[in-house]
Amino acid sequence: MAEKFSTTLTWEGDVEIGRRLSALVPDDLVHKLEEIGDSSILTITVESDDLESLREIVDSLLTTFSDQDE
Repeated sequence: MAEKFSTTLTWEGDVEIGRRLSALVPDDLVHKLEEIGDSSILTITVESDDLESLREIVDSLLTTFSDQDE
């Protein structure tokens, strides 16, 4: 049986920022944006067959998001 690696990223904050971040998530990643009043929770699940690829995907997401969370 092949190994599978996964992690979940969760962000909580303003609805508008949550919508912007959600729009930046690549289509091949599972993600969900929950809006609760003026707040939102963005959950992203990242899976890969190897740990290095998983890290690269997460790093890429965090780099993409870094300018949006303001």
